[in-house]
Amino acid sequence: MRGFIVALNRLFLLIGGLILLLMTAQIGLVAVSRTLFDTGFDGSVEISKFYYMVALAALALGVVQAEREHIIVEVFTQWMSPRATAVLDWCALVFTAIYASLLAWGCLLAAMDAFEIRESYRLFKFDLVIWPSRWFLAIGLLGFLITTIYMIFSRRLKL
Repeated sequence: MRGFIVALNRLFLLIGGLILLLMTAQIGLVAVSRTLFDTGFDGSVEISKFYYMVALAALALGVVQAEREHIIVEVFTQWMSPRATAVLDWCALVFTAIYASLLAWGCLLAAMDAFEIRESYRLFKFDLVIWPSRWFLAIGLLGFLITTIYMIFSRRLKL
């Protein structure tokens, strides 16, 4: 199971890296176009907002969880024993899994609804189809949830 989760998270990182390269190329092309030709591309900001940024943020959630790189504030727990801290961390993982499951379920339902109605965003000259970006969030949250559940039962997962 650990191998599957590690492979899934690495796949998400690879996809995120490719999306980052694509976003960088598009933004660079727009900058060059504005500088040389005094014109940009309609929808480049919206594409970044609805596609690239959602994918980059959501697909990395599982890896961040596996590496335990979330921000942790230890103001009230720094005086606790290592055993008590471990128990508290485990309880936090359980609550995180509950929250992530509800959030993933809601995002999955929203993605299905957006697909059904062919959700789009009206731009100047055309409609930008945005329902696929809903799936990035749902898939990223499912990867995060799978990683969290694994960590609850194993209490380890370092990539």
